[in-house]
Amino acid sequence: MNKVKKIPEVNNNSSIVAKAGLWYTICNFLFRGMAFITTPIFTRLLSKDELGTFSNFSSWISILTVVTSFDLAQSVIRSKLEHEDDMDSYMWSILAFSTIWTVVVYFIVCLFPAFFSKMFQVDMKYIHIMFLYLLVAPAYSMFITKQRAFYRYKTFVVLTGIMTISGTLLSLIMVVLMDDDKLAGRIFGYYIPYIAISAVIYVLIIAKGRKVKIGYWRYACVICLPLVPHTLSLYLLSSSDKIIITNLCGAEYTAIYSVAYSAYHIVTILFDSMNKAWAPWLLESLHMQRYNEIQKISKIYIGLFAIFIGGIMLIVPEIIFILGGKQYLNAVYCLPPLITSCMFQFVYTMYVNIEFYEKKTLGVCIATIIATGINIVLNLIFIPMSSEYSYIIAAYTTLCGYMVLFVLHYVIVKKMKKDFVYDIKFIVCLLGIIFILSLSMNYFYNYTIIRYITILFYGIVILYLGLKNKYNIARIFKNTTKGKK
Repeated sequence: MNKVKKIPEVNNNSSIVAKAGLWYTICNFLFRGMAFITTPIFTRLLSKDELGTFSNFSSWISILTVVTSFDLAQSVIRSKLEHEDDMDSYMWSILAFSTIWTVVVYFIVCLFPAFFSKMFQVDMKYIHIMFLYLLVAPAYSMFITKQRAFYRYKTFVVLTGIMTISGTLLSLIMVVLMDDDKLAGRIFGYYIPYIAISAVIYVLIIAKGRKVKIGYWRYACVICLPLVPHTLSLYLLSSSDKIIITNLCGAEYTAIYSVAYSAYHIVTILFDSMNKAWAPWLLESLHMQRYNEIQKISKIYIGLFAIFIGGIMLIVPEIIFILGGKQYLNAVYCLPPLITSCMFQFVYTMYVNIEFYEKKTLGVCIATIIATGINIVLNLIFIPMSSEYSYIIAAYTTLCGYMVLFVLHYVIVKKMKKDFVYDIKFIVCLLGIIFILSLSMNYFYNYTIIRYITILFYGIVILYLGLKNKYNIARIFKNTTKGKK
């Protein structure tokens, strides 16, 4: 009975939930934005080969994190509802399961070092660091997820801040000091703080959990294993192009693509934060069957993001120059299709929210697997055709992957007979405009004066429309943020 009383008490405290949501969004912007802020520094300190190798290394870690941990940390929030009084034991149990599997995978890698070194395109000394991280990182993920589950946003923000800032600063210091091996400085400097802090948390979880309960393994696997293909496919969709470019064309081309991808993250940060506000309001509105209001507000919601997309596209050369300098200016031609892919991602996520509301998530997994498969096949077919333009080809294959995701999720929602929630004609028209705009930018960037005039005109028009519709925009923001409270 005590457990039943505790949960509503926490969930009904709207001020705590709202404050936690606000801090998660701020934390997301600040700490994910650090990667963007420090990119200009690292592009000037590292060679293209070193920068590309680090990007390839990070991509492999993202993929292997899912393979070795099964993303079991995601079950912590759900487990709170049933095992709140035994959370310490639950966390140690699933952490032990993750540890055993990681050790097994590491043993296999060590049996065939030459094969995996070639596969990962890095020396074994870096692979050892990789698996040390994979061994202890789940402890950090589980601990952080537990803080979120209990709305302990202060611990979440402080710990995330320490991890991000220490990793960035130490890698910067080590790159400067290790002039003879800057790649080692970048990798060790970035991952050692994560490993050290995660190791401390790992020991604390063992001390509190004490006993491993096998029954919790089954509970966590039932929740998480069905979503592993979806999560892994998402990582592959965003990372496979870097890995394929590195293996087929070389780390230097990966570096050019990575600079463009860093700029692309500006848009994804905004998209992620906007969705955190939109999704709760949408689910509440769907429950109340306020379909007319959803369709009306969704048009402005999508339109605002499209306006932001258009503005970013106009200043791509300046963004790339700031991030990488003259040696990375070819990355300019990667960014329009990558930014356009974020527009498609933005829209298909709106349909995914409907699928989650209807509790039909199998389609989410299948759609992601199909889109990722298509993306990888396109990369393998077209990237080898021209290594010189491999990074540009990868940007367009990424766009194709997200276009497929949009079509698949629309079809899924249409079969649910919920496609009327959004105005598909408006959406397709807007997506078409953005797509054509991205193609035209390849020629437009050659005419700097005309582009600057366009930027000035664009800014004036947006400022005028913003001031004219400020009350409507404020009302929309107020409505969507109600979902957090």
